[in-house]
Amino acid sequence: MYTTLVQNRQQRLSGSRLVGLLILLVFISSCSILKPRPSVPVTPPDEKPVESELPEEDIAKPINEGVNSIVLLLPFELEKIKSEPTRADIKHVEVPLDFYQGFKIALDNLVQEGYNFKLTVLDTRDNIAQNARLAVTPEVQSADLIVGPIFPKEISAFASASKLTYSLQVSPLAASRPSQFNIPNLVSLVAPIDLHSQGLAGYLEDVKKSSDHIIIINKLDDDSNGFLNPLKQSLTERGISFSEITDIDQITDKFSSAGKNLVVLGSLDRYVVNSILSRLVEIQAELGISIELFGHPNWSRASFDDFNLNTLKTKITTSFYVSPDKSNVRDFERKYLEEFKIKPSEYAYKGFDTGYFFGSLLGKYGVNYPQYLISEEYSGLQTNYRFEKNSKWGYVNSYIRILQFDGSQYTPVN
Repeated sequence: MYTTLVQNRQQRLSGSRLVGLLILLVFISSCSILKPRPSVPVTPPDEKPVESELPEEDIAKPINEGVNSIVLLLPFELEKIKSEPTRADIKHVEVPLDFYQGFKIALDNLVQEGYNFKLTVLDTRDNIAQNARLAVTPEVQSADLIVGPIFPKEISAFASASKLTYSLQVSPLAASRPSQFNIPNLVSLVAPIDLHSQGLAGYLEDVKKSSDHIIIINKLDDDSNGFLNPLKQSLTERGISFSEITDIDQITDKFSSAGKNLVVLGSLDRYVVNSILSRLVEIQAELGISIELFGHPNWSRASFDDFNLNTLKTKITTSFYVSPDKSNVRDFERKYLEEFKIKPSEYAYKGFDTGYFFGSLLGKYGVNYPQYLISEEYSGLQTNYRFEKNSKWGYVNSYIRILQFDGSQYTPVN
């Protein structure tokens, strides 16, 4: 069983993404109970059916009677949506709606496995005062698990007011450094930039040969500093030498002709990056040397010259990748399309992984689930969970993978 409860009541809406909005609004204006149901056996035609003395519900597989309480805090801001929503209204609600829908499918799956949940969904309205008010409500204070809020300012406001004792507060989407919050029971699912830098340093340590040389191009902008400073620190701690330049014209003196030149660029400026890409391709052809490029994690969302990216065998770090070949991905996509009449977005995949992992922990261990967060590993639809703990700022998912540009998109490096 899982019970769905909410605080806000709104009118049903119509318009683009109508199905998803209707589901959400029906959800937030009602309370429903779902129970696992056994499959009904098909009796052969030539056999007389055997009547059971018990009703159908009583012959289901054993169900864990404990009901685990989850509160989901998302910024729907439904009070701002008109009865006839505009395109902007619907665009605004897409992220929390998609996350909720993925989360719901995860709990539906766990319900079929025999677990029980009470899910309360609260609208944070992307408002600090609203988060502070919600933090002290009975639903929150009695919850076993808090998922959300999702924005940094909301996370701080909620934690300051809630003063949770044993429940964990999961930050499912923010890529902020957990150290900026200093919340001991915070669980950060998205790896911050420091862990991307450390992950890249570890990869370079694994692949670098003695004849290879690492060259860091630092344009000294905020994006470069945020990514490259922890990278340089991690390389130094590993005893790996590197050269650093601030201008592409300085690079010819740093090249190795004997091995590979592993070039790292941390800028996100489209003009700067494309200019450097073009120059690196020219130098590689002119000098006959080998260059491999490593970029900022956010290059996955940027648009640069595809030919040059492919020529330089460009690689990036990421904590998000959906493989269409995985059976669990195909199963989720089928269920999502059947239920919501739309293909899942990035946030739907993230909602599913969040719901399934933490729902499983609650189902297996009950209120003691925080004790198993580090020992339990999870291979999800779009990421894996491998947690590290800090006594001051909580738990952080340290999983990072390497992707390489294949001419049209980034795919995992084997």
